[in-house]
Amino acid sequence: MIYGIPSLIEFRTAEQHLRFCAEHGFSFFEMNLSFPWFQSDKIDADSLVRLGKEYNVGYTLHLHDQLNPFDFSPEIREGALKSVDYALLLARKTGAKRLTLHLQYGMYSAVAGKKIYAYEVCSDEYLENVDRMARMCSSRLACTDTYFCIENTKGFTPYHKKAVERMLSYKEFGLTFDVGHNFKASEDDEAFILSHRDRIRHFHIHDVTEKSNHVAFGTGILNVSDYLRLARSINDAPVVMEVKESGALLQSMEYCRRSGF
Repeated sequence: MIYGIPSLIEFRTAEQHLRFCAEHGFSFFEMNLSFPWFQSDKIDADSLVRLGKEYNVGYTLHLHDQLNPFDFSPEIREGALKSVDYALLLARKTGAKRLTLHLQYGMYSAVAGKKIYAYEVCSDEYLENVDRMARMCSSRLACTDTYFCIENTKGFTPYHKKAVERMLSYKEFGLTFDVGHNFKASEDDEAFILSHRDRIRHFHIHDVTEKSNHVAFGTGILNVSDYLRLARSINDAPVVMEVKESGALLQSMEYCRRSGF
């Protein structure tokens, strides 16, 4: 199994993350571009390449958590697409093989106690924006072995599923299966994701409790081993141990070793 770590609030540099990986047997670091110290004006691709070689640790990238390249506003959409393009270039320079994007829900109006989402009402325009980004990413990633992955978060809506289907029509796209998010969304995403089992390229695995997410393996209520077996069965897909504290990462790695993963 290939394990990586997420960006941790306790570490403020890429080197601290890479050193931790090298010292504890992790193969890659997923740099989250939401963090203030991983913005384009604070990191340098050449330095990241040098550090990756020094510590023999690779990268994946997580785009900004709130990034929305499908926004109806052309100004906001243009800025978001610029951010996506920057991430694609950073992935190419650093050798990152996976980029992960959350899908946003967009604006809604509450009518008679029910949320009516604009993306559902204006689905044609929404999907046109999806196609625009997908074409750009496909062009940038052509002839590479890097995948642009869509992650489940609070539950895919019908318009999300249409968007995912559009993006998966391009071979450069795949899925990041977050098993804790799936649980918190009443496991509504799992059947949809597994219907595209051959397109799962990346896993975010963490345990959960009734109140908390992203806790150490074996300390919550998920059967983490089942999901580790699933990851191993799908082309040995890389796994981010998505717990948010270094001690919990070490606890999770020990769980994997004890369990034969």
